[in-house]
Amino acid sequence: MNSGNRKPIIVVAICAVIAALVLVLGVSCSGSNNAGAPGWQSGFAKAAGGGKLTTADLAPAGGSCSASGGQLAVAGSCTFEVGKFGGLFDFGPPTKRARLLPQQAVTVTLSVEGTRTEQSASAGDTVDLTFGTSGGSLGIRCLVPGNCVLQLAEAG
Repeated sequence: MNSGNRKPIIVVAICAVIAALVLVLGVSCSGSNNAGAPGWQSGFAKAAGGGKLTTADLAPAGGSCSASGGQLAVAGSCTFEVGKFGGLFDFGPPTKRARLLPQQAVTVTLSVEGTRTEQSASAGDTVDLTFGTSGGSLGIRCLVPGNCVLQLAEAG
């Protein structure tokens, strides 16, 4: 075996030794997974939770409605579009999330990545919303005559 053939083997062996040392030191120094690095764990938990869906992300696409200041006002029925997000290389949150809090009885229709779901909600109920980077649509139909109002709150 000449020296040209040994270099890749030596590099792989060194990487394996470093990986084993990191594993052994990580397990022996932390004591347990939960107490090892709570700062890192909470940071990863926040990143996995996704971004916040706001009224600025909602564009009226049909019907008579408006969205501003954390409040949605709908006259009869309405559809909001959520555009693509994530940027050029999809850096940023993988999802945007929020909770809808209707003040009157409504039917909420959510279309995300080809999947359509519908849910009826009364005053005081909450409806969880989650959109992926490809966006989607949010339909709201009032089940009472006249206008209905919904609050858009941070996901819990």
